[in-house]
Amino acid sequence: MITLHDWQLNKEKWLNKDLTLMTTEEGWKERTQKGGISIWQRPFEDDKNDLFRWRLPKVAANHEEVFEVFTNQMIDFHHYWTAEYTGGYVVKIIDENTQIIYQQFDPNKPFISKRDLLYIQWSRKIDDKTIQTSFRSIIWEELPVPKGFERIDWWGGHLFEANNDGTSQLVLIDRENQGGFFPSFMMNKIMPQYLIHQFESIITFFEKGGTKTHQKLSDSQNTALINKI
Repeated sequence: MITLHDWQLNKEKWLNKDLTLMTTEEGWKERTQKGGISIWQRPFEDDKNDLFRWRLPKVAANHEEVFEVFTNQMIDFHHYWTAEYTGGYVVKIIDENTQIIYQQFDPNKPFISKRDLLYIQWSRKIDDKTIQTSFRSIIWEELPVPKGFERIDWWGGHLFEANNDGTSQLVLIDRENQGGFFPSFMMNKIMPQYLIHQFESIITFFEKGGTKTHQKLSDSQNTALINKI
């Protein structure tokens, strides 16, 4: 996890690093494939949890709309592609391209604790057809881990690219350290199928109208609001 000071010192370097990881093949190994979409895997520095990647070649919305959903409306619609998600909110807006976000997850399985996630995400427009977002888990003393939760250490990014027909491509890189007693070897084993479920749900979400036809998570269902500061 990083501090705000770490981010201030490294934000441009990290954007460039993430862009390279999302757009080049060096170091990646194909793990599995479904529907013509591959899940790629590579070791992650300083963590036994590996880094994964997928590219969706055709999302049924333009790249600016998909960017808006994943960057500014994630807390409202995340439950459509991550079943464990139970709520979240924006903790702090740093600037027009940067915000700190909090989310909660309930696996609803015996002996597996609830998880929460506190991260900074920042974005840049590369050109008229490409937008990039990166995210890192952040240490924020004002928001400690609630009782009964384990905090996820998350690292990764998205690339939103326009297609000529009005659809878009979406790239994800994702490394998740679940914390607690959840072993890295198990996480590396289950991540490909977990990511397949996610990208299938994302494709369906936009095919069926995106935010125009799906309901936001209601405040009454949003578990994170209970402890909102």
